[in-house]
Formats: sequence, C-alpha cells, structure tokens
Amino acid sequence: MAVYCTPKSSFLRNLLSIATLVVIAISWLPHACAQDPVIDRIDSLNLRPGQKASATVHGKQLAGTMSLWTPVGTFRPKEGTDLTKDQPVPLEGDIREDAIPGIYPARLVTNHGCSEAAWVVVDDLPGISVTAEADSKAGQLVALPCCLGGQINPVVSKFFRVALTAGQSVNIEVFARRLGSDLDPVLRVTGPNGAEVAFRDDVPGAEGDTRLQFQAATDGEYRIEVRDVRYSGGARHFFHLRLGKFPSAVATLPHVAQSGQSVSIIGATGDVLGQTSAAAEGQFETLLLPVAIRTADSDGSAFTTQVLNDGVVQSETEPNNSQEQATPISAETTVLSGCLQDNGDVDWLRITVTEPTAFLATSRTRETGSPCDLMFAMHKSDGGKLAENDDAGPRDAELAVQLPAAGDYFLKVSDIAGRGGAGWNYGLELFVGRKDVRITAPTDRLNVPRGGSASLVLNVQRINYDGIIHVQPVNLPAALTMNPFTIGAKQSIVPVTITAADPAAASSDNDASFVSFLFAFNDGSMIRHSFPQVAPPAPKKNDNEPFRSARLRNDLFTAVAPAAQFSLTVDQPTITVTQGMSATVNLKSTRAADWTMPIEIALATPADQLPPGITVTAGSMAAGELAVTINAAADATVGPFTLFLQGKAKKDNVEPVHPVPPIVVEVKAK
Repeated sequence: MAVYCTPKSSFLRNLLSIATLVVIAISWLPHACAQDPVIDRIDSLNLRPGQKASATVHGKQLAGTMSLWTPVGTFRPKEGTDLTKDQPVPLEGDIREDAIPGIYPARLVTNHGCSEAAWVVVDDLPGISVTAEADSKAGQLVALPCCLGGQINPVVSKFFRVALTAGQSVNIEVFARRLGSDLDPVLRVTGPNGAEVAFRDDVPGAEGDTRLQFQAATDGEYRIEVRDVRYSGGARHFFHLRLGKFPSAVATLPHVAQSGQSVSIIGATGDVLGQTSAAAEGQFETLLLPVAIRTADSDGSAFTTQVLNDGVVQSETEPNNSQEQATPISAETTVLSGCLQDNGDVDWLRITVTEPTAFLATSRTRETGSPCDLMFAMHKSDGGKLAENDDAGPRDAELAVQLPAAGDYFLKVSDIAGRGGAGWNYGLELFVGRKDVRITAPTDRLNVPRGGSASLVLNVQRINYDGIIHVQPVNLPAALTMNPFTIGAKQSIVPVTITAADPAAASSDNDASFVSFLFAFNDGSMIRHSFPQVAPPAPKKNDNEPFRSARLRNDLFTAVAPAAQFSLTVDQPTITVTQGMSATVNLKSTRAADWTMPIEIALATPADQLPPGITVTAGSMAAGELAVTINAAADATVGPFTLFLQGKAKKDNVEPVHPVPPIVVEVKAK
C-alpha cells in the first residue's frame, strides 16, 4: 500500500489560510479588464503523474496565450496553433512525477494577464477521450479502469458501457461542482436487461458531486448515465468521471493536523483506508492540501484534502457527550480537531481562564470538504448559556463571547441538523485572549499594467489587536515591485499596490506567479495565519451566474498586463511631516495618447481610516503633475502610516481607476 501527501513546492510554501471570511463591499472589488482571459472549461487528457499530458482551454479573451500554469506542470500551446484568434487553445506539457492525485488550480497566462483559477484533476487512472458515441443511449464502450473528462449539453445525457462479470465490483465518482462546474451531476446504472442497478445524486461533503459503488449480478454490459439533475447543460457543464476499483476517501482524521502528526484517511463507510504523516516540521504553514492513498488491490488512488496547521493542534477525546465529560483544552492549543461520529453526537470542550477574557472560535468544515453544519453554544459552569451561534456570513460557524470572570467555561459543538458519521469532521481555531489578524482578498489574481500599478484591496479583521501591522511581499516575479508598508492602527481596508516598472518589456509568462505577503505586529513578531484567504463566493442570484466552488482558497496570483490608459507615480515614496505642519508630495502621470482629460486624485481608502489629526488635500491633475498636501494637526498621532491615493478619469463610457504607489508618512512630534 502506498500513501501520498503533497510534496514541498514553492506554490504552497508560506501560504496561510485559516481565516475568518469577511464579505468585502462591492465598491472595493477590483475591476477586471475586458481583455483578461476567462476560462469556461479545460478539456484534458492523461493528467497522470510523470506523464506527458494535453489540455484544451475553452473560454473568452484567449488570444495571445503563452501558457497554462498548474502547480504540477506548465502547458505550452501546441506547435502551429494560431494564437492571434480568440478561440479554444490546445496545449501540452508534462505532469511532475511527484504530483499527488487530486484537484489543482490552473490559470491561463496571456499577453494581457492571467485568468481566475479553473480546476483540473490529476488522476493516476488511465485517461481516455469521450467520443460521439457517449451522446447516444447505446453509449460509448470503455475498458476499466479509466477516467474521462467531458461536457454535458442540455437535455442530453452521457452514456458509457462497461463489460462486467458476475460479482465484479465497480466504483464510480464524478467531479464537477468541486471543479467549479455548473453541472449538478446524477449517476444512474442499468444492467444488461435494462433494469436500474444503482442511482445516486448528492453525497455529503462533496458540494453536490456524487459517487457510488455497485456489484454486477450477472455477466454482461452495464450502462452508466451521467446527467445534470435538472437536465441542464452547456459550455460550463463539465465533469471528470472515474471508473474502476478504488476506495472512496471522504475525510482525514484529524481534520486539521500539525506538521509531522499521524493522519488517517477515512473511507465512505468510516473505515481507515491507510495512514500517513502530515508534512515535515517547517515544510508547510496552514493550507488545504491534496492527500491520496492507493491500496495494493486498487486500480487507482482515492484522494481527498487535508488542512495543515503549524500551531498546536489538539484532538477532542471521547467520551465527551456531556458537560461533565468535556475535553479540557490546553493553554497552548490553537486548533481543536474533532469528529461527530454518529447522528446526534455532540462534543463538549472545557476552556479554563484565569481572568476575564475575550474568546473566539471559528470552524473549518464545509469549505474543507466536511458536511458538518456546526452550531456553537458557550455555557458557564452552572450550565447557564452565555452565547450561541450558527453560521457567520456565508459559510462556517463562528462564536465570539467575553468570558466574564476566571473559571471554567464549556463550549458545546454539534451539527445543527443532528447529523454525524464518516466524514463529519471539523476543525476549530481557538482564540483565548491571544491576538491575531485575519486577511481576506476579494479576488484570486491581480493583473498589473506595464509601466503602472494595480491594487488588491484587502479586508483586515483584527483579533485582540488594534496596533500597527507591517506588510512586505513574498515571491514577486522580477518584473513586479512592491514597497513594504504599514497598516495603521484600527485600519480595516488596505489597497496592496504592485507596480510593473518597465513599460517596454516583452511579454513573458515568467512575469506570472503566486504571490503572498508577510504580516508582522509592531514589535516585529510574525502574524500567524494572516496570509490572504480568497473571499467566499457570493450566493448565486440566478441561473445565468456561474457556479463557484466553496473550497478553501488562498492562492493569489499576479501577472503583467498591457499599459493602462494612464499610470501614476510619486516623487517621494517616504516623507516626514511634523505636528502642526504640512508636507507635499508630487504626483506624475503617464498617459495614452488620447487620455488628455483631467485625472481626479483622491483617497483610495475612507478618510476616517487616516490617523487622528491627519487630512489630505488632493484635487484634479489637469496636466502631467499635481502636488498633494498632507496636513498634520498640532495633536496629530505620532508615528508612521501609509497614504493610499488613486486617480480616476472618464472618456466616453469608460471610467478607469488606477492607484498611486503607497506613500509612507512619518508623523513627528513638534
């Protein structure tokens, strides 16, 4: 038996992701360029570890394609492809030999920037192509084991035939919703006589995807039907289908693991399929990773995901079904990992404090593949209830409460519908008085115009900390720059601005990569779990909106785009102003030939997020320069802060907004 976990690689290193999800106001979302590439679906073949694979990207704004990037291999356009047209792009490349079967992000990089992440499955089952026969009720004859990638059209199902002998067992699994597909899949199997053998719609924890296992009663051909639950279809109704003999993995136990900790991979019936160790100490921070297992008698791997944490992870211990049996939480614990083992199971946890203390618990369940819908209730020693909460925002549960005095308190954890069983695992991040910062990004990529700048507006949630936060970039490609800056005390909206300095550079996909940021408290200590998590997808308002997977995300990506309508620079990135005085910085603009109109310069963040006693006078940049004045009142707060400005201009029906590189201001006492 072989057990795999994802190896060390640059795309994962330094990415932290346990964070509270904060919905960012729509006015702060970055505006996507009309020329950014958009992926509708990726048709792939032979995405197997150590193999040469091919992929065809379907979507919009695909002209100028340079590569399809994945963490396990980069694909280049096939020789002879006409890249001047906006049409599907065929690509080929090699999958890394150490790639672990599972779900991975894929991004198209063109000479206009990069796309949002799409999702592909790296599979160790043999891959075959879907043929036109699959659209007929007779079905496409396939040999087991195999995997297929396809797309469902309206009303029409896909049909596949397999020849089986009596007693032969077959596993079937469909990946669709977990890949961001609009397809809500249904599986139906009929036998040689046409009678239904098996049927399955949703399975818990799979976001609407499905799997089943059946055993052939007689020799003959069995027909497998894949369709949308509403008989819908279209370009975004794509799927990855697995057929053969392989175990179904639904979870890991513990759900959240510390580096080096032993982890069990749990099957659909609650059995332990195998064990592995979480990543080596220091190899990973907190993130969602593919993990896979392949047993000696399997055709291919079963794979799921694992949340890793570099802090102290404690597991709940049974029995703890009452307040008297509560699992005591150690003072060092930052994450509690648990499981609701059966319907009606509840877990009680005991938290001991020595003084009045702020308490916060946040959960990781549905966004990490668990079907749990948790409910929290905090009780006092005498059984009285202090507070309770279910969902916080669009996803998992969160409970914030002030523990009023020294003593023992008891957190009751349960599923809101009273469910439990295999896969009903959860992770809780616990804050018992400790300080932290949560960062949420509204999008997963930033395309920076050549010779200019672009901003990614982050939402900052502080936990028991109101002080200054220091920010610096990690893993920026050579073509991009970002100056370190500070986030002011209590500031919650922060435009992280990245600049592409060379307007004459040739386009290259080397300019595209993952990027992350290091955050530190004012004393210089690093802030754990602070790397930006991508905001959760908003609920769909109508059927015309694409489905977006709710899986945990922290993969921010940057690329270089063509020059913008105008760009702005500042002559002094760092200035000093004394209390009771003013200081001036000069802004300059570089414009496209037909963008001669005034550029309105204003704050990029709300004025109430400036330090007390600071005001800024900007205005209209009619020509190529504008002086901006920073005024400090006599009682202005002493210390550093970062000034974020932006410019806006209008031409016809276009009104672009472009940032000024941040200006670090040091306020000194008079």
